[in-house]
Amino acid sequence: MNPEPRPLNTRLRTDARGGTRLKLGYGAGIIIVVLLSAAAWLVGVIDVPRMISLMLLLGGLWTVVAAFTIFDVSERSFYLGWGVVAAALSTFDVFNNFNYTIALILIAIVALILINVYIGRTPKMYSAATTRPAGGGTPAATAV
Repeated sequence: MNPEPRPLNTRLRTDARGGTRLKLGYGAGIIIVVLLSAAAWLVGVIDVPRMISLMLLLGGLWTVVAAFTIFDVSERSFYLGWGVVAAALSTFDVFNNFNYTIALILIAIVALILINVYIGRTPKMYSAATTRPAGGGTPAATAV
């Protein structure tokens, strides 16, 4: 029997004491970020460009927090990098020159690529690159 689906992308999680607690999902956190930003705009605290900037900043920070709390270790660097990219996107409201925002985003994407390539490597990747093909030749040379 399948358990009843939970609203807002939440799930029960068993803690170390054997009890259950509700674990907030990534989608529910993003919904909260959007609603908080929209509420700040509706109250008149911020204008529309700052609302979008606040949404990106809070969404990026939530993604960074979720990378360490919700997602698996294998996905951590991916979500951590894109959280930094989203937070960097929020700086468009701070800088008058849009080129600085684009430069920050490019730097964050390059850092994400470097993290995924150099830290995310597995021993299989190293061994696959250093072994010779089976049969002594290349696959094209052994085809008949």
